[in-house]
Amino acid sequence: MRYTLLFATLLFTAATSFADGTENEAKPVPSEIYAYASDRTPLTWLVYAPPGRGPWPAVLVIHGGNFYGGDASDAGVVACAADLAAAGYIAFSINYRLAPPGSIPGQRSLGRFPDQYDDVQLAVLAARNDSRCNGRVGAVGGSSGGTHIAWVAANGARNADRVDVGVCLSGAYDFSDFSPDDHLAYFIDTVTNYVGVPSTDTEALQEASPAWVVDRSVSPLYLFDTVEDLMPSEQLDDMVAKLTANGVMNFEAKTLPGNLHSFAYWPQAKDDALAFLAKEFNKDR
Repeated sequence: MRYTLLFATLLFTAATSFADGTENEAKPVPSEIYAYASDRTPLTWLVYAPPGRGPWPAVLVIHGGNFYGGDASDAGVVACAADLAAAGYIAFSINYRLAPPGSIPGQRSLGRFPDQYDDVQLAVLAARNDSRCNGRVGAVGGSSGGTHIAWVAANGARNADRVDVGVCLSGAYDFSDFSPDDHLAYFIDTVTNYVGVPSTDTEALQEASPAWVVDRSVSPLYLFDTVEDLMPSEQLDDMVAKLTANGVMNFEAKTLPGNLHSFAYWPQAKDDALAFLAKEFNKDR
């Protein structure tokens, strides 16, 4: 293990309000350190627990932000975490290292591939071993957070740092697919910055892409996007094609109407997502 896990309480409380200013009913506990990264960055999460006593299945909530921005207390992430807690899951909304020009407190590394994937795998392991969790760990992520979930559904050790089930909202899955799209320039800038290579380095981009590492062992995934999503539509198609080519049957994919991106359409995806999580959590391992 390249990292040392350490659980401690960080002495600050994150914001817990929706974008419209209304107070979120499910208030998180003060932010906790769930692990230290390889560069000793303290990695934190906000915890949303259901009423009553656990342990419960855990669901990581993973923010987006182009791999260089975003935060565990973003409004859409807060709303999702509150819904998960209301559905009977302990939700861990995580922070992870960010790529340039972003960073989180204490970060020393550039936060490029594979740092962020490594941080999410640490979060899976930390959640699975948390006394409030019953040992089952799922995840919901948007945009770059959706990418991270697809990666940790295909990589890592089962019953350890591989997520058991994931819901991906507007994820990027094949960093090398530059098919014509209104948002192609934005997409290229985003993924090349995360990987730290020029757009001509197809091999490196594919090495960092979830669609290029999936095989038949991938954990169940529900993939969402919208008709006019900021994420190029080919990204969901690429992931579906790779899953199908590998004979994977434990996934679903859905394109919703409209042009919303990531957690902005969580209210429309919520019912299907929660049903998928419940179905997979209720299966025997």
